[in-house]
Amino acid sequence: MRKLSLFLILSFFLLSISQFVFSQKKMPTWPVPNGKLKVIIDTDAANEVDDQWAMALLLGYPERFQIEGFVAAHYGTRGGVKGIQKSYNNILEVLDKAGFKDKFIIKMGSDPISYLDAPPLSEGVDFIIEEAKKASPENPLWVISLGAATNAAAAILKDSSINKNIIVLWHGRTAWPERCWNFNATNDLKAVQVLFDATAPFILFDTGSNLNMPMHESEIRIASNGSFGQYLHDIRKKSAYAQLPDKGMFDLGDIAALIDVNVVKWETAKLPSVKDDYKYDFSKNKGTFTRIYDIEREATFKLLEEALRRIKIQKGE
Repeated sequence: MRKLSLFLILSFFLLSISQFVFSQKKMPTWPVPNGKLKVIIDTDAANEVDDQWAMALLLGYPERFQIEGFVAAHYGTRGGVKGIQKSYNNILEVLDKAGFKDKFIIKMGSDPISYLDAPPLSEGVDFIIEEAKKASPENPLWVISLGAATNAAAAILKDSSINKNIIVLWHGRTAWPERCWNFNATNDLKAVQVLFDATAPFILFDTGSNLNMPMHESEIRIASNGSFGQYLHDIRKKSAYAQLPDKGMFDLGDIAALIDVNVVKWETAKLPSVKDDYKYDFSKNKGTFTRIYDIEREATFKLLEEALRRIKIQKGE
């Protein structure tokens, strides 16, 4: 009887360890290996001007990115019920201005997650799942989420089998290590909680406020680079906020980090959960993840200038 009890205790212990190991998040390969990356860009493009600058950088480096498509994201109450459609229209506009009209798939994303057991459905979520199933752990699909994490998280909730085939890079700029407090998080807290708790490899881009460019510098460095560069400069004129000298082109950094890892600094950090009050919770041993915490301003803008020069040449200007 005693031997049986010891056997049961040992079995329970081994089972617990097994569940613990398999519940930990897989670390993404970082720094990113050379070669083309399969990417889907999940963007709330209509919300800000930095998404357009990020898309420009992406389009200018075809040797680095195999663009599978774009998913239009909501941007909370600021965008309202038509936010996803506005983002979709803005993606169309950017691709047209860059000379890539009808070159890429664009899908409509989902509204914020209401229930973790009922992920919001959309063609964008299905598109992420479809492309993830074509990928592999050796050649994963990168889901670059520049806004709320809704679409990446909803895809994970709908089909967790894709966890092994994707890497999610989410733009945060949080109050690390205290709170996951930022615009993208407040637009869908449940989505953020899914990203931090899922086994899918996850990178937090947690910087970018220093990627600012005063209008006079933008005139010289951006507007001078063809009609698309002029477009990127002119869209800033639509609001006083976008013209502020310290206005960050935040999302630009996510793309730059994937082109040249030398422009960023990162750390391997203990992976927290995110509580309902946005506070980070490090009480559970969930493994580690990659957090990018700094980026070089000048090196990033030089990458953008090169991208714009390439696009200008491609357009024959």
